[in-house]
Amino acid sequence: MATITDIAKEAGVSISTVSRVLNYDDTLSATEETKRKVFEIAEKLNYTKYKKKARKSGNLNPATELSKKNGVIGLITWRTSDEELEDIYYMSIRLAAEKRAVELGYHVTNFSQNEQHQLQAVDGVLAIGKFTQEKIDELNTTAPNLCVVGSNFPFHDYDCVNTDFGQATEVALHHLLDLGHKKIAYIGAEESDNLYGFRTYKTPTTNTYIDMMKHHHLFDENYFFVKENSSLDVKTSEALTEKALAHWQGDLPTAILAANDAFAIGIIHTLNAHDIQVPEQISVMGINDLSISRYITPPLSTVRAYTEEMGETGINLLHERIHTPGIAKRILLDTELVVRGSTTRPVETRR
Repeated sequence: MATITDIAKEAGVSISTVSRVLNYDDTLSATEETKRKVFEIAEKLNYTKYKKKARKSGNLNPATELSKKNGVIGLITWRTSDEELEDIYYMSIRLAAEKRAVELGYHVTNFSQNEQHQLQAVDGVLAIGKFTQEKIDELNTTAPNLCVVGSNFPFHDYDCVNTDFGQATEVALHHLLDLGHKKIAYIGAEESDNLYGFRTYKTPTTNTYIDMMKHHHLFDENYFFVKENSSLDVKTSEALTEKALAHWQGDLPTAILAANDAFAIGIIHTLNAHDIQVPEQISVMGINDLSISRYITPPLSTVRAYTEEMGETGINLLHERIHTPGIAKRILLDTELVVRGSTTRPVETRR
């Protein structure tokens, strides 16, 4: 596993700067270029999250690895370059997709959403992120071959890859319940314009939290905070956690499940600012296991979404569609519990 020292050495910056970038320290005056370099190096150095296991088990096809086909794959991302720095989940997917495409012999060209008219000139398009249904329909009409990674919508004639976030939420909650927590809060957000579904809340994470907590007769509206039409980033989380703390008036939960790792970081920032110790007073649980999650203080317990595998699987599907087209496929990837220092048993069970 790469250390902060390894990242600092390759980035050419101090260990302190790396630590502050990875912890989203907003008092740091580093340039956007420096932040991007640190995040990208952290992703690159931690790229072996699943590789050794996958290669040993034969899940990666050697024949495909050696295949060298000339062609161009266009990448179009939902997040802008600057927005990627607020939540590097999509950066992680993109970097893995670019690497896999090069392995397969493709030239990779990145397009903005305003350059959609140029997509007809490429062999296939990988769209990364939560595009609106209208945008996906446009891409599906424009692109010669299309695969979408991270879509919330039902697919029609295009391939799609995502993580099973319902399962991820179950894993996270089972971990907290097994530790003995009953007062488990949820803090999250939903980008409602980009979501599909007919329930009040659209994301699998939010709905699974509600369903599981109600099943265990533990759901309490006082511990449920979801901001609609909002980004899942650190600053939004900090503001929402401030609101939650003011509402709780000292009647604190013993654990908080965050909608993603970026939200978990914002929650920890805010709890620290109020001298609330993590995990001694409140455990904090994330979802995604971004490369930065092991470097924050305390290291974040989370559920791993295999972002690298998402990017690679998207390219593999696109490669297959370009050369041997068939029916459209929707692939949901597994998740894995990662226990670190931000969760522990509630105080009452430690006495």
